[in-house]
Amino acid sequence: MTTHLETKSVGADVLRGLAILMVFIYHAFGPVYFSDVPWDGWFRNFDSLANRQLLWYYPITFGWSGVALFFVLSGFCIHYSFLRSRCFDVTQFFYKRFWRIYPAYVMALLFFTVLEHINILSRFGAEQFLSHALFLHNFRDGTFFGINPSFWSIATEVQLYLLFPLFLVIRSRYGVARCLYVTFFVGVLWRAVSIYCWGLPDHLITPALSSPLMTWFDWALGAFVAEKFFRGEQAFGRKKALLLLILPLFVASTLFKPSTTFSFSLAAVASAVILDGALHFRWRSRIWVKSLAFIGGISYSLYLWHQPLLFRVTFHIERLTGSPIVAWFALLPLMIAGSWVSFRIFEQIGIKAGEFIWKLVKNSAVAFDSNSPKCAVRQLPSENAEGPQHSPPM
Repeated sequence: MTTHLETKSVGADVLRGLAILMVFIYHAFGPVYFSDVPWDGWFRNFDSLANRQLLWYYPITFGWSGVALFFVLSGFCIHYSFLRSRCFDVTQFFYKRFWRIYPAYVMALLFFTVLEHINILSRFGAEQFLSHALFLHNFRDGTFFGINPSFWSIATEVQLYLLFPLFLVIRSRYGVARCLYVTFFVGVLWRAVSIYCWGLPDHLITPALSSPLMTWFDWALGAFVAEKFFRGEQAFGRKKALLLLILPLFVASTLFKPSTTFSFSLAAVASAVILDGALHFRWRSRIWVKSLAFIGGISYSLYLWHQPLLFRVTFHIERLTGSPIVAWFALLPLMIAGSWVSFRIFEQIGIKAGEFIWKLVKNSAVAFDSNSPKCAVRQLPSENAEGPQHSPPM
């Protein structure tokens, strides 16, 4: 018998590990070869590549879709936590999110600010640092890929947290399925506005395309899966047939410029289907499962630190060993080891510090017990009553 929590933890952590490895490989090999095939009008121009042999690398360029999987997983975990607590307290929610995200984030931000020789006393440096510190850097081209290019998605993630109370209000009135319609409509409307104001994008990740208004639907897909899973149901039927339809559409959308604004959401839909399958999969104790779950557990730290350090670490290893092959094979284990240290020091201590302060202020031994505070938003009665509290035997 596998408990509900164990099933969720294994499936989510395995996919989280897969997502960070996709992003890691994309960032590791992208600058070596190319990140995007150039446009010729509205279509990709593969004939323009200087070396046609590099076409083997093209599938790796889809590694950015690991970020879409992260957004779906975030929506799942946040909403699943709400469902298990049966209530929502705004103050406690944002307080816990702050201590979960910010201590590790600010340490990485300070480190890369120094590493990149950014003078925070200058106008440029102050703009870069403050916009990143306040999670506002993803709104402008000048700061979007500033101190650490990977930080854009963390800013979008925080902004999606701000929309969660509104998501719960919509859910309480119309149900979680209609939340998908609402968030999808908002995303389509934002796409129309962004294309009208800034034109069709040349890249798949831009300030307009990273807006929480556009990615809200992608995040809500994870919440939809969480709701179904909590009630002992599968969110999607005929998953293989659905993936056989979605994945070609996703690839095709990246080749036709007008459809690129939907590429991220198509990746998110595929991610939601895969997550739904992973949650109901019979996970067994295998070395690759444990390895992916371990990497998934430290994925936030690995995401924070990996991109600006990839080629610096490789360069220094190559200088010491005299072998680029050794350097590239040693890169991932070293980055994982460093991320584990960051996880243990910055993430875990940050969470414990937040719990200690909360208990100190509230003078309660159960400050993080979700039954302590009064609920600001409650579930629909039918969603409280229906469905098992634990997963069926697997």
